[in-house]
Amino acid sequence: MTTVQDFWFVFIATLGALLGSFLNVVGYRLPRGESIVSPGSHCTHCGRSLRSHELIPMLSWLVLRGKCRSCGQSISVRYPLLEAATACLFAATFLAFPEWPVRVGWMVLWLVVMAAVSTDLYAMMVPNALSLPGAVVMFVVSVCTGLQHWMGAVVGLAVCFTLLLAIHLLSGGNMGLGDAKLYLSIGAALGAVQGIESLVFASFYGTVIGLVLRAVGWLERRQYVPFVPFIAMGVVTAVFWGHALSGWYFHEVLRRTDVG
Repeated sequence: MTTVQDFWFVFIATLGALLGSFLNVVGYRLPRGESIVSPGSHCTHCGRSLRSHELIPMLSWLVLRGKCRSCGQSISVRYPLLEAATACLFAATFLAFPEWPVRVGWMVLWLVVMAAVSTDLYAMMVPNALSLPGAVVMFVVSVCTGLQHWMGAVVGLAVCFTLLLAIHLLSGGNMGLGDAKLYLSIGAALGAVQGIESLVFASFYGTVIGLVLRAVGWLERRQYVPFVPFIAMGVVTAVFWGHALSGWYFHEVLRRTDVG
């Protein structure tokens, strides 16, 4: 990268970390019906307002050793992990896509998806106040930035939502309706085919990780596990590697099966 590219890379990664920090606030407050603007950031245990040096993404958590400076209560590791994940997604998007409109489009999707990850981890839900406005915003952004033609965005969100709604009904609610509403945004950005691919990847991740957690005793039978983090993993896989993985599967796996 050139010096200018280096600057933009650092700037975008830092922006992602800062926005990831804000998404932690969204994830904690939105399911509770609290304002995401006021009051300012504070310890959720003792209520003390946090100072600026305590709000540095990832670094503050490390310096404080994961505990509030006043009351000593533990600060969840989800805070720095969400900040780091958002920073990495922004940085990877900058490197993978050369056109700024497309970069912006994917970054907006990451914000919607990671906000849903945050609410699902904190409250095991994706509030309508996030998923429905997010779908409208993502549709407009997707069309304006060129992620999808408007017709592709409409078909994508309709197909993905209908599929997830059907799974919700057939599973007796085991697949949350909030997940289906989140796929309105995902379908608008990815389109129908890639949106379905992301769900396949998410199901694979959820199955494998669930089996591992059960094997080590960290997950009991029928214990509910937030699915949105797996959806996020599936969407990331579809966006960055979906075409390559699909091509490998159809040309290598299926071709060898047919030959055999």
